[in-house]
Amino acid sequence: MLEGAARAGFAAVGLDDLTVRGRRPDEVGALLLAHGLACTDVGVLRVGQGEIRAQADGLVALAAATGARTCIAALYTQTPGEAIADLRTGVAILAEAGVRTALEFAAYGGLRTMAEAIEICAGIGWERCGLLVDTWHFFRGGEPWDLLRSLEPEQIALVHLNDAPAPIGDDVVHESRFRRTVPGGGTFRLDEFARALDAIGYDGVVSVEVLSADLSRRPPAEGAQELHDSLQAFRLGPAVRVEMN
Repeated sequence: MLEGAARAGFAAVGLDDLTVRGRRPDEVGALLLAHGLACTDVGVLRVGQGEIRAQADGLVALAAATGARTCIAALYTQTPGEAIADLRTGVAILAEAGVRTALEFAAYGGLRTMAEAIEICAGIGWERCGLLVDTWHFFRGGEPWDLLRSLEPEQIALVHLNDAPAPIGDDVVHESRFRRTVPGGGTFRLDEFARALDAIGYDGVVSVEVLSADLSRRPPAEGAQELHDSLQAFRLGPAVRVEMN
């Protein structure tokens, strides 16, 4: 996969614990170096699913070995209020290692709205915990444009870019996990989304994250090339760094 990403023209990738499972952090770091790739973010800190300190320690080790300075976190519980203490613990461990948390809100998860995520980040401290804004969850969750445009650029820790066709059923998890498309291949108003990011001055990482059954069946190099090519017609702004996740 790393070879395919490098050949396609990506300079950086995001890595999750499931993808690198079975490999030592130093081995992952060496593989990145061998392919000339940087790593901008690691994950996932799954709050409500497993012992939080052990998760955070493992992610700190992966971040240290890869040079990542951001770690994705998500709430895997329908009672987010009870999970805040665990989230704070994980964020503190990561922050101590110089890694900022990117908290994801998900249209079907334990943290469903951007407004809720903003409240949690503000309570923890924006310098330690910012927002992960995923276009699938933004559009499918019906998030308000005014709220996105009201953000300060430093409040966004990471952006996940993807598209999707019209849903074929009511199973939102299936739609999210298997039916995303490359940018420009679906119905999302991504040009407007990009203009909103430009307007607030966001100049951080935009990671193309396309969870797709069709894409996963194809050779990694072929899929990576399609992801990279889809971005060429998509204006993200000159300062934004693009990676493959």
